[in-house]
Amino acid sequence: MTNGGSINSSTHLLDLLDEPIPGVGTYDDFHTIDWVQEKCKDRERHRRINSKKKESAWEMTKSLYDAWSGWLVVTLTGLASGALAGLIDIAADWMTDLKEGICFNALWYNHEQCCWGSIETTFEERDKCPQWKTWAELIIGQAEGPGSYIMNYIMYIFWALSFAFLAVSLIKVFAPYACGSGIPEIKTILSGFIIRGYLGKWTLMIKTITLVLAVAQD
Repeated sequence: MTNGGSINSSTHLLDLLDEPIPGVGTYDDFHTIDWVQEKCKDRERHRRINSKKKESAWEMTKSLYDAWSGWLVVTLTGLASGALAGLIDIAADWMTDLKEGICFNALWYNHEQCCWGSIETTFEERDKCPQWKTWAELIIGQAEGPGSYIMNYIMYIFWALSFAFLAVSLIKVFAPYACGSGIPEIKTILSGFIIRGYLGKWTLMIKTITLVLAVAQD
């Protein structure tokens, strides 16, 4: 009871943002879709749109939009997925290298990108360049030795724990549905089970951010 109450209280702030649009959501949460009824309603909707498409240019436009809306959604979903995947990959690489140090001249570069523009980088030591500073160099001014090793180790653990704590906190407060892989839930939703908010904007946003944090803290 305590766990369920905490989840409900943490998502109470976002309830207004995730409410269904009037006239669209016809099923309650955790109910199953009546496919026979929905198929009949969809067939009637298509029949009504096609019967009006010759009345005016606007009705023709609505008919074309209805015919191509599925392909449009698939295309936009693919483009958005590719953009998010690229963003996650770039951000995860940067935050992974952040545990070891920073690029002093360009903080937004990861370790590899930082050394690309250095004229002092050699093929034998491609990961070493003056622009990249380890945490030991920045804090205690030592690049090698026992002290630098201990300091780099402490900072590595600090950033890993910080990323993990931030990921857990974001999921706990903003989107409890974002925890886990989500594959079983997606299969359940595709079979016709209603889970309101699971495919919402907050789940997408928090899952994207926490995925970067989870990969970077490992």
